[in-house]
This record gives sequence, C-alpha cells and structure tokens, in this order.
Amino acid sequence: MESAHRDDDLSPEAARMLREMALRGREEGGEPDLPDEQLRSNDQLQQDEMLALEAIYGDKIRIFGEKAIPRSFQILVYCEIPDGISVYVEPFQGDDDDDTKSQFPENFSIEHLAPLSLTCLMPPSYPSHHPPYFTLGVQWLDNVKVSSLCHMLDLIWAQQPEQEVVYEWVHWLQSSVLSHLGFDNGIVIRQPHSAVSQVDFRVVGEILSAESVVQQLISYNEDQCHESFLHGLHTCRICFSEYTGVDFVKLPCQHYFCQRCMETYSRIHLKEGTVLKLVCPDDKCGGIIIPPNLLKRLLGDADFERCERLMLQKALDSMADVAYCPRCGTACLLDEDKAGCSNCLFNFCTRCREPCHTGRSCIILTPEEKLLTLQVVNGSRSTMSYSLRSPAKRYRISRLSQFIISCDL
Repeated sequence: MESAHRDDDLSPEAARMLREMALRGREEGGEPDLPDEQLRSNDQLQQDEMLALEAIYGDKIRIFGEKAIPRSFQILVYCEIPDGISVYVEPFQGDDDDDTKSQFPENFSIEHLAPLSLTCLMPPSYPSHHPPYFTLGVQWLDNVKVSSLCHMLDLIWAQQPEQEVVYEWVHWLQSSVLSHLGFDNGIVIRQPHSAVSQVDFRVVGEILSAESVVQQLISYNEDQCHESFLHGLHTCRICFSEYTGVDFVKLPCQHYFCQRCMETYSRIHLKEGTVLKLVCPDDKCGGIIIPPNLLKRLLGDADFERCERLMLQKALDSMADVAYCPRCGTACLLDEDKAGCSNCLFNFCTRCREPCHTGRSCIILTPEEKLLTLQVVNGSRSTMSYSLRSPAKRYRISRLSQFIISCDL
C-alpha cells in the first residue's frame, strides 16, 4: 500500500472548510481551558492515532501539513460492495419528455462505488472532551441522506466519549452506509431535494441532478474496472498464456487477447488480403469489427494505411453498383449499363468496357477477338492469317471491326 499524501500547504477549499469547522465548533461549545498535562496527553493520543490511520489507510488518507497544529486530514472511504450492486433511477415526476428519460439507463449494475470523503480537524480538546470537527461529501447521495450519515457519526462519538473515534467512523462508513440508508438491495437515485433546512452544515459538495449522478457512477465504475483489469492476471483465449492486463488488447465486445496474438492475427489477414475478416477472434462473438484506432496500434502506420486501402478496395468490389474506369481505374457508380468517370471524364459501357455506344447493341469480345479486331483495324493481316481460315470467324471479326471503327476507337 502506498504511503499517505502529505500537503504542506492547504488548498483554498480545504482551508476554508477546516476554518469553518473550527469556528462552528467554538460557537457551539467553545474550547475548554485545559491544563497543560491534559493537552499533552491529548496531543500524544492524536499522534498515535494519526500513525495508526496512516498505517491502515495508506494512500487513501491525505494529511494537511505534517507538523501542523491542529491536525487535519481527509480520508477517502470506500463502501464495501464485494459482489457489486444495482443502481435504480427514480422516474421523473410529471415529465413526459421521452428524450430526457432516454439520456441515461433506469437501472444498471456497478462493481465499484465512488468513495465518500471524510475531512477531519482534531482540536486540542480531542479526545478528552470533544470529537474531531468534520465534513462529509458523497456525490452519489442527496444532501438529506448525507446529513443522516453526519448524525450517525455524532451518535458513535456519544456512545464512546473520550476515546479516539476516527477509525470507528471510517469503519462504520465502509460497512454500514448502504444498510443504514436502506440500500441493501440496490442504490436508488432520486432528483435532489429542495428542502435546504434539513441539510447538515457539515455536508459538502454541490447538489447534482440525477442524470449527473448516474453519469458519474458509470464513469467511475468503468475507470475502476479498467484499472483492475490492467493490474490483474488473465489468460489469452488464443495462446492460453497468462499475462497482466497491460499486455492485453480488449475489444468493444469485452473479449480480450494478448498483444502478440492480436498483432499476428491482424498481420495474417493483411498478408492474405482477408481484411474484411478482421473481427473479434472469439468464435462465440457476433463478429465485432476491430476498431481502426486499435488496428493502427497493432499494425503500425504504414501497414495500417495499406490495410485501409485494401478494405476500401474490397468494399467497393462487393458493391453491385460500382465499376472501375478502364482508363484510370477510378471507382464509378453505375447508371444501368453505363458509367462516367469523375477523374478522367471517360464515359464507358460497363459490359464491354468500351466507350458508350448508345443506340447500338453491345458486343462483348473475348481477349482473342479483341486482339484480332485491333489487328484488322490496323491492317495487320499477315499476323493473323492463320486465325481467319473459318468463314464464320472472318464474318464475326469483320462485324466487330466495323463496330469498333464506328465507335471511333
């Protein structure tokens, strides 16, 4: 576990919160005048408690000023949800706008819950006379519910006065918040209350809409799931070797394979020209296409450009209404049996690949006939005399020659 964060200078927000807590504490009861011996005893107990808190919570605790008096710190408290938890969003009351309702799901499950932030300041009279001053922030709860948590922390102190209480507070927040709020079977997100009078002054954080709360819960859960995946061990479904998550490639379908196997898989399809089959290798997957940004990382810039060109070529070849210009090779859209090239402006017949011959029947030539016809047109009789012994063939070639001449070839 990493060590605690230490901030020699308080942030403006932290300084303001702690100052307000101390002022309110003085207004409510005032700091008693304690003898020096009692103050030294409290100071020693506070030091011991801080050392214990650092050892237990590590990087989850942030200490404001290593030797500052009074001592102040913030602990991020994570509620225990070992098997995940469901989240339900309360429908809008009196809102029939379907677009508004469809902006976020009505229920979903999460494995990680955003932490509560408990900020404390230990006055000189703690723990002999007063508890620490504190504020509590929970972004996924409305302020009325957070107020009830503040009152529970007061009750815990009242049940064991004159004792160090911060660990008991954190432990209760970790283990009992959901059951205290009635969320054992799932968290319910509601629109924020407007009743300001019920909110405890120690509640911090802005009032968020239900939509904002849901978005934060989903984003936080996705980030934490990704972090857990990166640091965990997983087995590649292709080579069955075990690696940490940082050595894996995760596809949009959530199937994952090791980096080496995915690179080999991608290069094989590129080499064989089967780039349209670059989909998730899992045979039970629905054929999710590997995203371009991921392919670029697997293949490198040069091979990725080649892959893109090949994909475009394959896609065009599979389209029934596309033909290629016989002069420059540009893809053209068909208009019945004709097409016009946007690059060289050549209009051609898509059946015989010759210039358009509107009003004349199209005669499709075999390669041999094309050669013989061109030889007839150019007057090269001697080179083809052996091929024109058949009267039928001579008649067909003659017709083809006339056709080509009429087309101004």
